[in-house]
This record gives sequence, structure tokens and C-alpha cells, in this order.
Amino acid sequence: KVGSGELQIATAQATGWRFPGATATCPTGKRVTGGGGTCTSRTGYIWLTRSFPSANNSWSAACDTTEDQNGSITVYAICQ
Repeated sequence: KVGSGELQIATAQATGWRFPGATATCPTGKRVTGGGGTCTSRTGYIWLTRSFPSANNSWSAACDTTEDQNGSITVYAICQ
């Protein structure tokens, strides 16, 4: 039922070479209603390349540093 229940934010973090990605999963019994991600790198040259619901209870996202370096990502899933 849309609009009922308490919203919760689930997060996941990862660091990876060139293309970091992660999946945030909602708590048991909750469904994903939205999400997103933020990317960081040492030089600042990094872009969010994918952000999508990967299942009815999770959100996935990935980044591209465009350079040969590590990057970090935090993925957020809005759960209800």
C-alpha cells in the first residue's frame, strides 16, 4: 500500500579500482521506493554512471573514475 508505513534509508559503501559499485538492501519486509548514490575520488574526477532498483528490495549504483585510480561509492535505498 503506497503511502503507508515508516520510511527507512539503507546504505552500502564500497571502494574499487576505476568502477566502484554497491547495492543497498532494505530491511526484511520493506520494499525499495527510490534510491541513489554518491561517488568520491582522490582527484574528484568521478561520475555516477548507473543508479537503478536492482530488485524489489534493493538499489544498485556504480561510478567511473575515468582514470586509473580508486574511487568510493555510497548507495542509498529508500525503503517503505
